[in-house]
Amino acid sequence: MLKRITKKKSLLLTAAIVTAMSVPAYAAEKKPDAEKHIKTDAVVVTASRTEQEVKKTPSSVEVITREDIDKMGAESVLQALQLAMGLDTLKNGMVGNHVSIRGMQTNHTLLLIDGRRVRTGDTDKTMNVYELERFNIDDVERIEIVRGAASSLYGSEALGGVINIIRKRSDTQKTSVTLDWTTLRKDGGIRFDSGKQGKWNFSTSFKISDYRARETAASSNLHGKKYFFNIEGRMDVAKDKWLDVFADYLSENLDRKEYSWQDVHYDNVRLSTGVKYAGRDKRGDYETQVYYTRLHTDQNQRLIPSRKLKDFDEITFRSLIFDGRRSMQLTKDHLLTFGGEWRKEDYAGSRIKGGSLVKREGVGKDFGESSVNYAAFYVQDEWLVHPDWLLIPSVRFDHSTSFGSKVTGNLGTTYKINQGLRFKANIGTAYRAPTSLELYMDWYNSRLWIEGNPNLKPETALNFDLGFELDQGKTFGKITYFHNKVDNLIATDLVSRTPRWHYRYMNTREATLQGIEVEARQALGSGFTVRGLYTYLDARDGDDVRLTGRPYHKTSLQISYEDPKNGWDATLWNDWLAGYYLQKENHSSTITNLVVHKKINDHFSAYFGIDNIFDVDNDIFLHDGRIWRGGVHMTF
Repeated sequence: MLKRITKKKSLLLTAAIVTAMSVPAYAAEKKPDAEKHIKTDAVVVTASRTEQEVKKTPSSVEVITREDIDKMGAESVLQALQLAMGLDTLKNGMVGNHVSIRGMQTNHTLLLIDGRRVRTGDTDKTMNVYELERFNIDDVERIEIVRGAASSLYGSEALGGVINIIRKRSDTQKTSVTLDWTTLRKDGGIRFDSGKQGKWNFSTSFKISDYRARETAASSNLHGKKYFFNIEGRMDVAKDKWLDVFADYLSENLDRKEYSWQDVHYDNVRLSTGVKYAGRDKRGDYETQVYYTRLHTDQNQRLIPSRKLKDFDEITFRSLIFDGRRSMQLTKDHLLTFGGEWRKEDYAGSRIKGGSLVKREGVGKDFGESSVNYAAFYVQDEWLVHPDWLLIPSVRFDHSTSFGSKVTGNLGTTYKINQGLRFKANIGTAYRAPTSLELYMDWYNSRLWIEGNPNLKPETALNFDLGFELDQGKTFGKITYFHNKVDNLIATDLVSRTPRWHYRYMNTREATLQGIEVEARQALGSGFTVRGLYTYLDARDGDDVRLTGRPYHKTSLQISYEDPKNGWDATLWNDWLAGYYLQKENHSSTITNLVVHKKINDHFSAYFGIDNIFDVDNDIFLHDGRIWRGGVHMTF
């Protein structure tokens, strides 16, 4: 299989594996000099729903910090994820867009913001595709990525993993202004943090993003304006007890030229609001919250140049969620966490089977509606079997009015072999419930008809991974093998070709996705660090046919420089894809990027970057030339 990789890629892979595995097995005690050592002690909350060091959690976890985001000059959450291991954020047309982990489909990655579910569109091709550009990056404190099945804690959609976007919270009064400009877009934002005002502190932010129209192979990218507004606050109710409130608003006014004779306009609005009560006591911590989200999408297809309405598509997604969690230190060796969730999701619009006829400018569409209720309970035990051995079993019960009941479980373990070497393993089950659109969809035009299927079964998966992590002084290495067997995959199956192409959602396939992830980081001295990433992925259906939109090989080489004394840092990275299977052919891609960041003082910083330095054009991956970008960040 490695025959398809170029010599250069083979050398990079060899170097990454050698670096990861050749360091001594016994490490000396870490020194406090942060500049000379790889940092691996970040704290995460997503993997176990409790605070836990990355090196201790059994899950394969990666944390992207605010510092990482600033150094990259990331203008969106999607861009901030570019350097993450095992995560695909490819854009190559509607059928090839990916926001997926370890080769799973985009609707198998669960998106959270501060631990809350994000309400998105829910088809297999659009779920999560656009969502990572629907968050204001200026509000993000860190991003936690959990690779592997997580249904035992989070329920449906977490077959491939979880991405949790965690927002900033500051007790210091300050105002921040950001200005960004790129070949593709320009942004301007402002954020105000009140600091502590008696029992209250709050923050509010506003941002405008203007996406440019481009007459290139990538013209399928949407262009127009996005507006972001957020306000959130915290009130101290009593000692170690607090109340959080929030409200988010997003508006998108976008256009896309489909053909020379037709374009589409999109008006999308999302409103989210909620309240959470949380606290801690002698035994542990607890929280309970309720939040509501409404996402309304409205599409108008018009003929060029008459502007006559040809077709329209309108749908509203609503969700109301109650959930709660409690952690209790039963003994010094057992931390018990349990919780529950109730969720109601409503759908209404032109894609759901229904009887009400709605007309717009002479064009008529049938509107229908659907509602699905969910209830769940989960329990987890963090059992410290031995000072060097952590075992975490978890189990969850889910019930849905659309498919009935489901039980999922997971068993994870971390074993510290010595001071610098750890073994991690996980095995668990997962599922994804069919969405209302997959169950009741009835969308058609003159050439195409896509029909739902009320008899669909949930997708189910058995997932396991095992690996070794090593950190010793200036060196960090990790190698992981993963295997995911998925049954009852939901896909559109061709029913007939006349009088129009007729597709119906079916449980048509099973799939096996397996591979190896390798990461190696080495501090070279004088402020330089090199990082190598490699993922091998073999994804096939039950007939041993490769799944489309996935590469055999994904390699990244990253070289960074940091000079804290003078405020300079820079990152140069090269991404290679090989064996990307699409349209029954293998494709490859090589892209080189550079970003330079300068912290002038505590109040002002700036960055400059070049994406696709060598001006590569590639219609498959929508690489349409060099992209210049830059921006400033001011704090008062």
